Amino acid sequence: MGKRLRQFSCGVVILALVITGTPQLARAKSYMNARRTFGFLFLGGSALLAKKALDFRSDANEIYDAYKVARTAEEAKRLFQRTSDRDTKSQMSIGLSLVLLVSGLKLLLASGLDDNIPKIDRRLQIDLESNIQTQKLRVALKRSF
Repeated sequence: MGKRLRQFSCGVVILALVITGTPQLARAKSYMNARRTFGFLFLGGSALLAKKALDFRSDANEIYDAYKVARTAEEAKRLFQRTSDRDTKSQMSIGLSLVLLVSGLKLLLASGLDDNIPKIDRRLQIDLESNIQTQKLRVALKRSF
């Protein structure tokens, strides 16, 4: 199982690099941006969760084998609970791994879209007016939308 997971993980990373890296070779800009960074982080998290899911699954299988040869009812009940717990953790890890995989690939495939985002003027303009005779101060905040 470990060898296949390693090969699959390497394949996903290589595929992501090829898909996202090819258009960037022609430009002299920075390769990493926010979407690519989070995309690679999500892919790494997905690989870690997939590995953990396989570990939980193998633990559950080992505990189930011990459950089948249990001598007392209490021991059988305890082992069955542990098996059920490990199976649930395995399924949850696989689900989260798939969510992170899809999110990471989506971010990597859409990573070139934020290069042409127009800059928005987000500055505030402050107008101060004071009148010494009336001892008043007027403050106005202006922002264009």
